[in-house]
Amino acid sequence: MFKIQCHHVAISAYTALAVFSAPAALTQEAWMVVTHEVEDFDRWQAVFDHALPTRRAVGEMAFYILHNPFDQNVVTVCFEWDTMERAQAWAADPVLANGMTAAGVISTPVFSFGDIESTPGKRQVALECR
Repeated sequence: MFKIQCHHVAISAYTALAVFSAPAALTQEAWMVVTHEVEDFDRWQAVFDHALPTRRAVGEMAFYILHNPFDQNVVTVCFEWDTMERAQAWAADPVLANGMTAAGVISTPVFSFGDIESTPGKRQVALECR
């Protein structure tokens, strides 16, 4: 796998093409929601936090971590992305898969993507699971 590294950020060529070919959006355009089970939440959190500069470099604008109230090791993360293309490229990036393994993800992650449609006074998100 080919990796690009700059300022301590590692991404694959696949993500680099998506990031550098899509124009940066001025407002948030997409959601990515990921749910998976982890061996140990604290271990997962440390790896997740360490990856923040990489995620921001490839288009993440914000994230929200949700816990299953009955099992803290079932984690859902909602991400805001600048473009759908960048969110989907990151989800398919082997760097993300390797990071999830290092973080102790023990289930197959479920990814959902949503386009943001805004009209005055109303915001809608349509999710697509994959």
